Amino acid sequence: MNRPNKPAQPARLPHGDLTDAEIAELDDLLAAVPEPWEAVDAVMLDGYLCGVLVQPTSLEPAQWLPPIFGAADGSTSFGPDVPGWHHAKHERLLTLVTRRKEALQRAILEEGWFDPIVPVPEDEQGRSLEGKAALEGLAFWVAGFEWALANFTQLEERGLPGVPDLLDSLWRHLPEQDETQRAMTQALDKEHPLRSLDEAIEQLVFDVVDLHEIGMAERLKVTTVKREAPKVGRNDPCPCGSGKKFKLCHGAAGSAQ
Repeated sequence: MNRPNKPAQPARLPHGDLTDAEIAELDDLLAAVPEPWEAVDAVMLDGYLCGVLVQPTSLEPAQWLPPIFGAADGSTSFGPDVPGWHHAKHERLLTLVTRRKEALQRAILEEGWFDPIVPVPEDEQGRSLEGKAALEGLAFWVAGFEWALANFTQLEERGLPGVPDLLDSLWRHLPEQDETQRAMTQALDKEHPLRSLDEAIEQLVFDVVDLHEIGMAERLKVTTVKREAPKVGRNDPCPCGSGKKFKLCHGAAGSAQ
C-alpha cells in the first residue's frame, strides 16, 4: 500500500485522544501488520472510524475491527496469534484504535467538531503544498470513510434525506470517480470551490457531523408497536377459550410472574 506523508496531529487534543507520538506509533503498528493482511494506515483509519460512527445502527467491535486489516488468504481472521505478530503489539494497536474512535465520538457529540488526521502533502524540497494542491491528502482520509460505507451499507440503504448530497461533498476528494460523480464534483467545484486545505477540512468535518446527526436520529427512533387485537380486560373471557375470566386464567399466570 502506498502511504502518504506521516499524518499530521490534530490541532486540538481532547481528553483521552492520541498524542502526536501515539499517532505515529499507531501508523507504525498498522504498517507492521504482516502479510497476507493489508491494514489501512492511520489516515485511512481515521476516515474509516468516522464512517463507522455515522451509521444509523450501532456496530460492535467484532463487526468494525476486521475491515481495518483488509482481506487475508483463507478464512482465518487477524489476531494476536498470527505468524509475525504477537499479543503485546495487538493489544497496543487495539487500545490506540479504540481511544481514537472514542475521542472522535466525544468530539462530534460534545463540540460538533473533530480534527481529522490528514497528511500535509509536500513538494520535492519538503515544503508544504498550498492551495488546491494541498487537498490531495484528503483523498486518503475519504478513502477510509468510503471503505467503512462499503462494509456497512445501512446509511446509504435507508434512503435518508440529505445523505446523498453530503456524501457527494465527501466523494469529491476521491481521485477515482465514475462519470456521474465527476459531473457532481465539477458542479461542486464551481458552486462551492475549496481554495485551501483548512477550508476543505472544515467542509469535510461539517459534512461528517451532519451525517452523524442523521445517523444518530435514525438510531434513536422509537418504533411504535401497534396492537393488532383489542386489549383484553381482566374481567373479560380469556382468549384461550377456557370460559374463565382472563384474570383467573392466563391473566393470573401473568400476574404471578
